[in-house]
Amino acid sequence: MDRPRTKILVVKKGALGDVLRTTPVLKVLQGEVTWVTSEAAAPLLAGNPLINRLYCKEHDNDTLFEERFDVVVNLEDELPAATLASKIKTTSLIGAYVRDGRVVYTDSASEWFDMSLISRFGKKRADELKMNNHRTYQDFLFSMVGSRFQGEEYLLDLPLQKSPIPGLVGLEVRAGDVWPMKRWNKFEALAHRLKGAGFQVRTFQQRDQLRDYVNDINECEFIVCGDTLAMHIGLALRKKVIAIFTCTSPHEIYHYQRMIKIVSPLWKEYFYRRDFEPAPAEAVSVESVFDAVMSMSNLRLPRPLG
Repeated sequence: MDRPRTKILVVKKGALGDVLRTTPVLKVLQGEVTWVTSEAAAPLLAGNPLINRLYCKEHDNDTLFEERFDVVVNLEDELPAATLASKIKTTSLIGAYVRDGRVVYTDSASEWFDMSLISRFGKKRADELKMNNHRTYQDFLFSMVGSRFQGEEYLLDLPLQKSPIPGLVGLEVRAGDVWPMKRWNKFEALAHRLKGAGFQVRTFQQRDQLRDYVNDINECEFIVCGDTLAMHIGLALRKKVIAIFTCTSPHEIYHYQRMIKIVSPLWKEYFYRRDFEPAPAEAVSVESVFDAVMSMSNLRLPRPLG
């Protein structure tokens, strides 16, 4: 008689890039995986062969309370997700949950959440820990579930209609409203330099459907962007990525041997600030980003997806 498979519940709802960079852990989760996410992030997970069930509507969560899971992994530090994780019947809980009306976290996830907004040490010490950290997000994540990160790739299973065009550089000049300081302000000058060197250049535009945005990125050989969703999609699609870090940690992002990080010399001074100052972006030269693209142009990668 076959033994029942281990039932695992993962709660990771946003932001979109964070959802995508969580997918490598699916390769070491041994069991039947149910994933709770947001409707906005659902297209990034739909069709993933290692996810058995996907919940992306709040009312869907009610049915989960009727089940028992062997393991619950909650990677969100906000109250609704922590409340959900606390209500699920489980043998083992990893990550954030609610205790005495407060969001706390398990010892198994302490190295990651000690650097978060719910850190037991308070925000000031959490920011210090995060600034001085040199481990990748995946390293923390795999450690939480008792495994070791060894370069496991992102998993993104979307139909791709557009084939890659050699020499096409995609520029993502935007950043979300939460982190306006992520925006680099010299893309126009970079585009001029790239065209002069013989590259084709495309600036990404707003798309109604996330899959269309993914297709736009897939058409490019190179992606130049900030620490944004485009960076994570580019890595997932095996693109050559040049990422500019102005105010967030470059160390948390794993390079997969196909990303060059351009780090502002002022990034620590403006670390995780949510206002806007032009200084950290101004400190990154056009020449440094252009040189990174030129360096990447000599890198030979496996055939891109699509």
